[in-house]
Amino acid sequence: MTPDHPLLDPSPPGMPEVDLSPPQIARAGDPFAGLRLVHFLARVKRNATHQLRDVVASLNAAYLDWYFPEKVVLAELVQLQANWSIAYHGEDRIVLDRNERGHTLLIVDSTKMTPFLIAQANRLRDECDEELRRFALGDGITTDN
Repeated sequence: MTPDHPLLDPSPPGMPEVDLSPPQIARAGDPFAGLRLVHFLARVKRNATHQLRDVVASLNAAYLDWYFPEKVVLAELVQLQANWSIAYHGEDRIVLDRNERGHTLLIVDSTKMTPFLIAQANRLRDECDEELRRFALGDGITTDN
C-alpha cells in the first residue's frame, strides 16, 4: 500500500521493505518458470552441445530465488521442441540427446531461432499476466487451490 493511503501512517524509521519474493520451485507447465527458462535459453550458446546438468546449474545460479529441477527443465525443453516442430514442420533445431554423462542439449542457430524464442517468451508472458489477473479477480484463488 502506498504511504498516502487514508488508513496508513508512514512506515516507522528503520522498518525494512517487504519487497521480497518467496523462493519458488519450478513446475512443468508453469508459465512463470517457463518464461524464465525461455529467457535463459535465448542466451545459451548455440551450435554447441551442452550437458543438461550444466545448463540447469547455470539456470539455478541465474535465478537464485528459484529452483529448477532437471526433470522440469527437461519437460519444458520437450515442450519447446514440440512447439518448434509444429511451427517449422519438423526442422530439428532443439536437440535433446544422451551421452555417458546424462542428457545433452543442442540449440542449432538459425534465422528462425531467436524470433521463435521471443514469440515463446511473449506467449508465456501473456499466460503469466492472465494468471495474475485471475488471481487478482479471484480474491487470491489460483488454479493451485
